[in-house]
Amino acid sequence: MDKFTDWQDLKVAYTVAKLGTLSAAAEHLEIHHSTVLRRINSLEEALGTRLFHRHARGYQVTQAGEKLLATASQIDERLMELSTSIVASDSQLRGKLLVTTVSGFMDMLSEPCLTFQQLHPQVQLEVILDQKRLRLDHGQAHVAVRAGPKPDEPDYIVQHLNTLEAGLYASSSYIKRMGIPKTLEALQAHYFVSGVAGFNARVPYFAWVDEHIPETQVTLRVSETSDASRAIVNGLGIGGLQHDVAKRYPDLQPVLRDELKWLSQVWLVTHVLVHRTAKVQALCDVLKRHFANLNCNLITSTSAPLSSAKFAAAWMSNWL
Repeated sequence: MDKFTDWQDLKVAYTVAKLGTLSAAAEHLEIHHSTVLRRINSLEEALGTRLFHRHARGYQVTQAGEKLLATASQIDERLMELSTSIVASDSQLRGKLLVTTVSGFMDMLSEPCLTFQQLHPQVQLEVILDQKRLRLDHGQAHVAVRAGPKPDEPDYIVQHLNTLEAGLYASSSYIKRMGIPKTLEALQAHYFVSGVAGFNARVPYFAWVDEHIPETQVTLRVSETSDASRAIVNGLGIGGLQHDVAKRYPDLQPVLRDELKWLSQVWLVTHVLVHRTAKVQALCDVLKRHFANLNCNLITSTSAPLSSAKFAAAWMSNWL
């Protein structure tokens, strides 16, 4: 029998045992129903035994499940005690505070980080820039700023920060050399900056380039959005940028802004055990105020990126 190594599976199983159904546990944990089922199956497979009898009316704990979940109950009580202890011992605004986000977001976080530093000079911010998602439940970071689908990990507290819009941009040096495309058809005469394989799917404008632009027109691929930004600013090609990031570079001009745009949801993520600590709350307050005031990024339009079919039709029309 393999030992289970993910305590979140045990947490989910314990919640199902207490509430009796997958749907009730999913609602309580604020995760998807399928995530609850997957974690239950994973735990039973790792232990090599059934923890629940499945009935139409719900989930009933087996004899083996009772033994395991009795221990889980004790762990849950100890964790609650630990949470209270952490909050009590971390009531002062001093020491390190670990923040994780992707590298491309550092430009957007510089202003709120400066505000936080000025308000709380005895707290040392450490911003970890990594495309991989660090585990808040393992203490790898205290606060995460994430873009994309809403995170659904158990015991994570997720708050919506904003909806940001991105588009294509080119530098004045590139435009002087190559001109600026005025139509979708004109893009076939231009060069682009994109991401490396395995990275693009997480960045919508990189994914768009891969889908619609021939490989011969992609002059540079990078593994970080911040490097793509520098490449665009330095005139290596047209590329995607968040509008709020692009406005920091007066040399950049938007390309087909009305035709091509991408929306990203931005989330503030903390773990339940440290969410109420003074340092985490102080930083969350600063971040929420900052993103609420990004007037240029408050999306009131429901417009979406040009569909693949429409783009293909526009692209090919020049050749017909």
